[in-house]
Amino acid sequence: MAASKVYLVHLRRPDSATKNPDERRDDPFYEFGSFGCTKCHSTNLLHPNHAEDRKGARLAFVQGGRLGSRLVFLTPPITIKKWADNCEARWTPAEMPFKYKEAPILVSNDGLVSNDNKTGFPLVRRFALQAGGRKIEGRLSSRIRSRVRPLEPKLAREVVKVYEAKRRKAPLSALASTYDEALPWKPPKTDRKRKATYQFFIAQRQSELDDADGVLHAKPATQKAPTGSRCGLSQCQRSKKGLRQVR
Repeated sequence: MAASKVYLVHLRRPDSATKNPDERRDDPFYEFGSFGCTKCHSTNLLHPNHAEDRKGARLAFVQGGRLGSRLVFLTPPITIKKWADNCEARWTPAEMPFKYKEAPILVSNDGLVSNDNKTGFPLVRRFALQAGGRKIEGRLSSRIRSRVRPLEPKLAREVVKVYEAKRRKAPLSALASTYDEALPWKPPKTDRKRKATYQFFIAQRQSELDDADGVLHAKPATQKAPTGSRCGLSQCQRSKKGLRQVR
């Protein structure tokens, strides 16, 4: 059986309370084995045109922060739910990611490596260095931020091998018990009603799909929209684009 395709997925850092007081960083919904129901990455990785290509692939979530760019979670092979104008990646079993500070380090501006990982990710480092820029974390981000192609097989095998070895040996204390522990710092708001939030987004996507299909349906009961933000532009993109408004 051929190995699954692997995609590196760039997760932006949480905004500050000054910049976005309603920031919650909803997606991914690790607890429910879901990514993309907020329309995160709908213009690139999870664009509806890519639905067939994504089936059976594995998503490697890369979270940047003060302690380097870390691989917080690698999904099992995914299924794809195609909504009206976006795709949602789903997987089972639904498992929690590493805590950010415990996750294996892909690259670091300070040369950090995981204590129990002698080899690290040399191919990922080489992959990152193919981009321009002064710092390696920024170079990796620029390579994967809008990427729609899977990793080359050798690179994919390295990502899977190192992550799964780290995961097998990880104590429970290294795994997140709540989604925000996989972030480099707590967002201004922390969602403690994740199931309700996820159900809200799914209901929203279903309503859009019904409208696109011309299905008549009763209006759902009024429900307050969650105030958390979906994936937006990275800090690097915002600095480059300056005047562009970010969600």
